This record gives sequence, structure tokens and C-alpha cells, in this order.
Amino acid sequence: MKFDFSTILIIIIAVIPGLFAQRTRSQLVPRSFAPKGASAELAELVALGVATHGALAFLSATFLFLLGWLNKGDPDYFFSKLDSLIAGQWCSQHIIEASLIAFSYILFSFFVSHWLGFIYGLLRLKSPFTTKLLAKATWLRKGFGVTGLLGERPIIYEVLNPALDHGATKSVFVEVEMKDGLGFYSGQLSQFAIVRDEEPHKPIFLIDVWFKKERNDDYESVETDGIMIDLAEAATLLVKQVDVSAPSCLSAPTHEEIAAPAAGGAGSQK
Repeated sequence: MKFDFSTILIIIIAVIPGLFAQRTRSQLVPRSFAPKGASAELAELVALGVATHGALAFLSATFLFLLGWLNKGDPDYFFSKLDSLIAGQWCSQHIIEASLIAFSYILFSFFVSHWLGFIYGLLRLKSPFTTKLLAKATWLRKGFGVTGLLGERPIIYEVLNPALDHGATKSVFVEVEMKDGLGFYSGQLSQFAIVRDEEPHKPIFLIDVWFKKERNDDYESVETDGIMIDLAEAATLLVKQVDVSAPSCLSAPTHEEIAAPAAGGAGSQK
């Protein structure tokens, strides 16, 4: 594939900032597993990149507006100076300075796009505007039967992702009943794989693990740093989210107390 200078410039200006934003957003919320074509993927990157430059233009305009208003008493002062500047002539006479300014702007746009991706992730995670809009749009429910948005995130993420409660992140505890009578495991969820819903193999990693063979047996502590379980081998999965940092907790919970939230409905603790 042959690239000319204009193509490389477009990639640097429009695509790479979008890539930074997309990667940061994906660290907060999982990307949709729906297949995308090359055109759709490129369009998303370009849209994120253009949004970065739009945000920089807005911030720059706001800064010049306030600077002119506060220092010169004329909000349009610096805009008039820019209008009178013959950019092409100045750049041709100051090639090094123009190159340094352009290079610095590109690097700064990468930095800004990284943090914009963080904001995009928060907005996508909560969807505050759309959620509030649909929550009050009774005409959508009555006229069209629209009761909410369909999420693109896999069910395992919705179920096992730690919830926020009054600013504190809850801890997730699970009890896993294994197939073929291989017993029950209970413990604190440490990590889990985010995979497609149709993918049967969904590994999870538990710490502070407890085990019992039969449902009516007592749990016994497993002497291990942790255990990885494939949910393809699980018959049922009980999930309990607990705020272990609540003010009511005067001391750190014991192993029995940690295992109890997940296993309380299936057996007693030792």
C-alpha cells in the first residue's frame, strides 16, 4: 500500500488522536463485540479525532475571549489580531517556528485525546443524558413501547462488575456450584474475563477461597492464593456485592464473614 504525505498527515491529525481516545475509553468500559467493518472502525476513529480538535478549538477560543476581556477590555481583541495575521506568509518566513508549533500541537492533541477518552468512557458507562431523557419520555413508552436502552456490554460484565454505592466500590463475592457434583467454591472475585455472551468459556479468578463437597456440608478454607474457575464447568453462580468498607465495619472481616455473603443461602460457615 502506497502512502503519500497528505495521507500520513490525515492519519496523524485525524486518526491517531481518535485511537488514543478509544483506547482510554476501552479501559473504563468494554467495547462492543459486534463485528465492525474497516470503514466503521475508521469512521469512529476519525470522529473521535475530530472531536479532540473541536474541543481544543473551543478551549482556545474561550481562553482568548477571556484573556482579551480581562486584559484589554475587548473580548474580540485577540481574534482581531489573528484575523490580521497572514498565516501563509508568516509560516514561510518562520519555517522552524511553524514546524515546532505544529509538532507541539499534535503532541498536545494526543494528550488531550487520552483524557477525552476517559470522559467518553464515563459518559458511556453512565449514559446520564440519554438515561434521564428516556426516563421522563413517557410518550416513548406509551406510543412506541420503548422502555429503555439495550446495552452492548456482555452479561458477565453487567453481573460481575463492582457497583458504586455512595462513592465506595463494592466487593464482589460469588458461590460457584460445579457440574457433575464436583462441589461448591465460594470467595471474593478478583478478576474475570470479558467475553461474548455466546462464548462458553468465561474464566474468573477467586481469592479467599472456600470449598464444600455437598450443599449441606460446612465450608472449609482452601489453602491457596487463589483459584481460576471456568464458568463453562459451573452449574449455577450466586453473586453478592458487599461494601466491606462501610462505617459499620469496625474491623476487617474474617474469612468466615467474607464467605458468608455468597454462601449464606446454600450452606453454613465453619
